Amino acid sequence: MKYIIFLLFSFSIYAQDTIPATKSVIALDKMNVVYRGIANPISLAVNDAKSYKVYGKGVSKDENGNYFLSPGTGLTTKVYVEITKIDDTVVFEEHEFRIKGIPFPIATINDEYSTNGILVLFKDNFKDATIRLKIPDFYLEYNAREITSFSVSYKKKVIYIEGNKINKEALDLILKAKKNSFIIINNIKFKQPPNVDYRKIEPLLIKLVD
Repeated sequence: MKYIIFLLFSFSIYAQDTIPATKSVIALDKMNVVYRGIANPISLAVNDAKSYKVYGKGVSKDENGNYFLSPGTGLTTKVYVEITKIDDTVVFEEHEFRIKGIPFPIATINDEYSTNGILVLFKDNFKDATIRLKIPDFYLEYNAREITSFSVSYKKKVIYIEGNKINKEALDLILKAKKNSFIIINNIKFKQPPNVDYRKIEPLLIKLVD
């Protein structure tokens, strides 16, 4: 008789395996990672068992029966599984996961960003442009993307904008700017996913080539 457990931390890549009754499978992303600072969701099912319990430091369960893992300090965390089999025998398991911090979000304009600190754009790129956030190397499905406000600066002029799109006032300022001058997207505010605490977003520095 086989017993299989699936713990899916909202990753897009997972695998299934069948192993002896005294073992279970935790199917995660290839990196086998959970993130510090958020409640990592767990989807859980056990085949051919009378009951099971999942526990460990940072493991919680909401009113709808959904499990979450919120890792603390350290480089790894452990999840413990207690399975009561059909014949009432009990099996205890221990599974270890690596802990990573959430990468810092970076600002983008029309989903473009720079890896060296300066993004080079034409003035036409600002027409109907949208400011968003990107979180590099982040495996969870949700992301911090909904910008609520930001500012556009050119020399000493600063324009504050509600929402996530370059408005007419800011576009007019940019179109009047000289070639090779710099536009700064700054003061970026956004809706954070539940249980996530991001630091202040670094300004987006843009050099105008025309």
